[in-house]
Amino acid sequence: MKRSAALLLTAAMVASLAACGSNATSDKTAEVSGSTSAKTSVEAKAPVTIKYPTYRVGTHYSAPFEKDQIEKFNEKFGNEIKVQVEEIPSDTAYNDKMKILAASGDLPDVIMGKNGINEILIKGNLATPFNEYMDKDPEWKSDIGDEALAANTRDGKIWSISDQKQVIGYFYNKDMFEKAGIKPAETWDEFMTNCDKLKAAGFAPLALMTGENAWTTNLLLSSMVGTSGEAGTKYMNTLHPTSFETPEVIDALKKMQIMLQKYTTKDAIGAVYANAANNFEQGKTAIIANGPWMIGDFSDKTKSPEGFDKKVGVAAYPGSGAFLSYEVGYMIGSETQEKKDAAAKFIKYKTGVEGQSIALELGNVLPVSDKVQPSEEFKQKYPVFVETIEVGNSAKVKYQYFDTIVLPNVTDSWKNLYPELAFNKITAEEMAKKLTEISAKNK
Repeated sequence: MKRSAALLLTAAMVASLAACGSNATSDKTAEVSGSTSAKTSVEAKAPVTIKYPTYRVGTHYSAPFEKDQIEKFNEKFGNEIKVQVEEIPSDTAYNDKMKILAASGDLPDVIMGKNGINEILIKGNLATPFNEYMDKDPEWKSDIGDEALAANTRDGKIWSISDQKQVIGYFYNKDMFEKAGIKPAETWDEFMTNCDKLKAAGFAPLALMTGENAWTTNLLLSSMVGTSGEAGTKYMNTLHPTSFETPEVIDALKKMQIMLQKYTTKDAIGAVYANAANNFEQGKTAIIANGPWMIGDFSDKTKSPEGFDKKVGVAAYPGSGAFLSYEVGYMIGSETQEKKDAAAKFIKYKTGVEGQSIALELGNVLPVSDKVQPSEEFKQKYPVFVETIEVGNSAKVKYQYFDTIVLPNVTDSWKNLYPELAFNKITAEEMAKKLTEISAKNK
């Protein structure tokens, strides 16, 4: 009996140990399985990395809002998307690099389409349209607005998303105007006469530049064409004009030749934007054609003398003209769907209501959405911004500037042709003909 009891006890113990071993194995298996599952979950949640090169760095007027937008995006979506920022020192360097990357087919995920970059990407089918994203997100579509979307639509495809509206007159030094005994001109003949009077009073009238995309110079040229009558207004609202050999363009080039020769600074030939801006902000010139993003510089003691902002006025161009257009904005250059979606989310933040609000408050950028309005504090700090909006609203003639309507190789050609015009190596007619020929080579 004892032997039988002992055998039964031993059998029970073995069974119990076996059961414990089985449970231990089961627990260990579950632990490994759980660990693998957790690891897989972590890997699945790893942020998608997107590449974003930007020239909005350093002393660029848009650097403060660019930095703030990226920081706030990272705070909200950093666990989903990692934005790999590449800082590029200037607009020109940015344009050159994007063209090289487009040619090699190795584009970053988010691209700014300015200065003809959009046309290169569209022509090469290198970008992803936003139509599906807009269809799935009516709130984002509403934040941008139909006009801004239409401005960046080709053949029914939305290729880029604008982050700002352009309402541009020109800034002038009120003290210099008073000493010269002049007021903002109503006609271009009066404008030229004002330049003579400013020069006689000891002031360089215009902050011009021929380097980069000849920005400040071309705003004046665009306005001379745009306000020259019905044909000129139509021309400056036409995408990709085929000919520059029109009476309106030739007449404007003749006036610009005089401006470059008589009414600007000695460094204008070859000057870049930074030179032109500095010449106005340091009181070396009386007039600069530029947009509202410059307004913050007038009260920035690192760029302008103290109190300079009180000396600045803003006016419409002669003929009651002003620019009204939308920035080309952002494009998607990603190859995989995952990166495309991540790029779209980043662009949505930068161009949505919050992103536009940051750009307005930190960069004096006019938002594309009516939902975004300047605060009362902002209006008090930057009264010239409010005046700029009023100038845009009251202008009778509205048009676009050359950068937005011409093909990329034309944008690249101004820096070579303007010096020739200034030094009488070519006439206005010859420059117009060269522009036509250059444009034709883009096709």
